[in-house]
Amino acid sequence: MSEHIVVAQPVDHAGLRRVRELAGAARVDVVAPYGPGEPLPAELTTATVLFADHLPGDVEDLAALRWLQLGSAGYAQLAGAPLRPGVAVTNASGVNDIPIAEWCLLMMLTFRRRLPAILAEQRARHWNRAAVFQAELRGLRAGFAGYGNVGQEAARLARAAGLEVWTLTRSAPGPRAGRYDPLDRPSSDWPVPDRAFGYDQRTEFYAGLDYLVVAVPSAASTQGLIDAAALAALPPHAVLLNPARAHVVDESALRDALTSGAIAGAALDVHYRSPLAPDDPVWDLPNTVITPHISGSTGSTHFVPRLWDLFGRNLARHLAGEPLLNLIEPADLELGR
Repeated sequence: MSEHIVVAQPVDHAGLRRVRELAGAARVDVVAPYGPGEPLPAELTTATVLFADHLPGDVEDLAALRWLQLGSAGYAQLAGAPLRPGVAVTNASGVNDIPIAEWCLLMMLTFRRRLPAILAEQRARHWNRAAVFQAELRGLRAGFAGYGNVGQEAARLARAAGLEVWTLTRSAPGPRAGRYDPLDRPSSDWPVPDRAFGYDQRTEFYAGLDYLVVAVPSAASTQGLIDAAALAALPPHAVLLNPARAHVVDESALRDALTSGAIAGAALDVHYRSPLAPDDPVWDLPNTVITPHISGSTGSTHFVPRLWDLFGRNLARHLAGEPLLNLIEPADLELGR
């Protein structure tokens, strides 16, 4: 079958040149990114490869489609979609791991060094050398609920800052084969946790943490994973960091934990309603740092070239009949049929 590659992503010119070189005589079409439910032009429905953030509204007409490369790490936007069995779906996991990990470290330091308070002192022209502004991260403990690409990258930085690393996963943590790493590190170079917990040990895991980092994907099985019981098990001085998906954390339970002082604070980069309206109650949560879903996003410094690097690597594998990077298991896609 002759390949027809359709790209609906912002263009990286070096990446596009590489794609055209790999494609050879195969047809390559580049169109503007489209939104959910928008159809492809009729002349593009012969696509065998689609590089986009969403399935088009006329996906059922794409009878030749064999592979969809998403431009996002998340794939909840495919839930219920009528994608034919046998179409491979790969995500962009790995593209934004580095900036998200840096956001996590920044938030840990923000709370440890009381950055909002010290900035308030600056605005008030107070010379305040209190010990609370001089605390170190070293010796504290960060726990990762989920230990995929993002969790492991954030754990590398946490460990470099002197924190102990704990993990909570459904299966034993280990190197992730078949995943995209922009730095091409060997599988042996992964951050082995100091302690690994299974889901039957959740209470013990939460009870020992200074920071809880939410690093699981959004799926039916992870909705409300961090619930009232989980938040109650955290020590009162613990801080929750969520750069993953808002609904992994129960909203009312988080609000109650923050307003009651059951936990010391939260850093939220993902939200239950987006964008947050000016009167959204999330803005008023005490001791909470809110960022507008920018821990790792399309505006990140290296997002576009890394995304095209991933697509180029996967296109070479696709054309050679080799396993694709970041392949999503069909059972995880929650597709409609």
